[in-house]
Amino acid sequence: MEEYATNKIETFDELVTKHTRRDLEELALKYGLENLGGTKSQLAEYILEAMKKQKEPPKPIPHVSPKEASMIEKPRSAAKPAGFGKKGVLAKANAIDNKAADLKKAGKDIRDEGIREMTKSVKEFHAASNTLSRNMHSEAQKMIEDGQKRFDQAQMQFKRSIDAQIKENSEATARMHSGAREIISSQEKMAREFQKAGKNIRDDGYRNLQNGLAKFQSNLNSQIKENREAVSRLYSGARELQGRAASFHNEIHRYQEQDLKNYVRDFYYG
Repeated sequence: MEEYATNKIETFDELVTKHTRRDLEELALKYGLENLGGTKSQLAEYILEAMKKQKEPPKPIPHVSPKEASMIEKPRSAAKPAGFGKKGVLAKANAIDNKAADLKKAGKDIRDEGIREMTKSVKEFHAASNTLSRNMHSEAQKMIEDGQKRFDQAQMQFKRSIDAQIKENSEATARMHSGAREIISSQEKMAREFQKAGKNIRDDGYRNLQNGLAKFQSNLNSQIKENREAVSRLYSGARELQGRAASFHNEIHRYQEQDLKNYVRDFYYG
C-alpha cells in the first residue's frame, strides 16, 4: 500500500477487481478519506478522485508584498467529509446509490454468466460435430475398403472360373481329338458327330463365359450403386448437421439480440 502514491493512477476497474475492500479502506485512509461507508464501487470512486487530486501539480504562489500578505485572509482548514449516517436525505440517497450499484453488478453478472454458458454450449456442440464427422469419415472409409475387398474377391473368383473353363475346354478338345483319331479310320459319321459335340462344348463354354461376365458386371454395378447411396447419405447427414449448426447459431444470435436484452430491460425497468 505504501507504493500507490508514486505509481501511476489505477483505473476504476483495476481498483474494484484487483483489491479487496480492506485494501481499499487502507488506501482511502492513506489518501486522507475518513468516510469509509458505501459500496466497494463507491469507495473506489472516492479513492480515484483523491488519487487524481494528489497527482495534480500545485498552483504557483503569486509574489506579494509584506503589506499585501498581511491583508490576505488565511485559508480555513478543509472541512472533513461528513458521514452518511443512518437517517436523513443523505442516508437515503446513499442507500439508493448502493441499491443501484448492486442492481448494475447483478445485471452484469447475469450477462456474463449467460455469455459463458452460451460459449460453453457452442464449444460442446462443435466438439460433438467434429467427433461425429470423424466417425462418419471412418465408417465411409471402412465401407470403401470393404467394397474394394469384395471387388477384388469377385475378380479372383471370376479369373478362377475362366481358368477352370479353359482347362475344361482344353481337356474336352483333347478327348475329342483322341476319339476322332480312333474312329476316323472306320466311321466318318461318328467323326462328324464328335465334331458337332465339340462345337456344342465350345458354344456352351462361350455362353458360360458370357453369363459369368454378365453376372460380374451386375454385381459390380450393384456394388457401385450401394457405394453411391452410402456417399449420398453421408453428404445428406453432413448438410443436415450444417443446417442444425446454422440454426443453433441463429438461435444464439436471436437470444443475444432479443431475449437477453428484453430480460435485462425487464430486470431493471420491469
